[in-house]
Amino acid sequence: MTVREQLQNLMERVFLLPVRLRARARSRHRRGLRAETLATTRRTLERLTELKAESLREVYNVALYLILLDQDLADFTDDLVCAIGERRRVFLAKHEAVLLHEAAEDLTQLLGRDFRAAVETLGASDEQRGKLDEVTSDLNKFWQTHREFLGGIRKTVAAHREKKALVYLQNLEQLKPLVVMERAAELSALLNRLLRAITLVAMGNAGAGAILRDMVASGNRKVPDDKRTKPTNGPPREKPPRT
Repeated sequence: MTVREQLQNLMERVFLLPVRLRARARSRHRRGLRAETLATTRRTLERLTELKAESLREVYNVALYLILLDQDLADFTDDLVCAIGERRRVFLAKHEAVLLHEAAEDLTQLLGRDFRAAVETLGASDEQRGKLDEVTSDLNKFWQTHREFLGGIRKTVAAHREKKALVYLQNLEQLKPLVVMERAAELSALLNRLLRAITLVAMGNAGAGAILRDMVASGNRKVPDDKRTKPTNGPPREKPPRT
């Protein structure tokens, strides 16, 4: 580390200390609330899995995924805010970009046919489906808009797939942690919108009666062809008696 970098880091420690202290205080409060929500959602998902209430299980699975993802994004943001030195911030930002890329791509699949079928089976209202459609559309726009930017960081910088060292250094120097943080904040806002929309659907099916109906519907669901028991060709042959 050069003398200039050491001096810059020292100035950051002194002048940005109040900002970091406030950020850590807010983070501790949010982390406590998130931990409670995560624990409750996990217990509910585990119970629904035991009961084989498949539609509710599908919805709560997506909800738990969103909470875990938002937790990881929050941890990256906290570390970036509290990081000392541009080198450390760039290191964190390139790995956060990988998380953003992978998560945005996975969400387009997670909210696909099975999730839609579950929401339909649970009898979501037109308003509830409308909110889900709106935020899902915005998530797709996020993916289409930022996939090239995030994918470029993922391939050439974070995964070290760029074999030309000078090109790698140039790409690394062009990486702006603040831009990655802005993309993370954008995705986090979308996750919270989606979680609120899913919560409305889940709360409308929170009673014992709704769970029982889902269990019955799950039991009556058509068994996929590849999981059916193959018929035998007639009754099994009897073994001839021993002589």
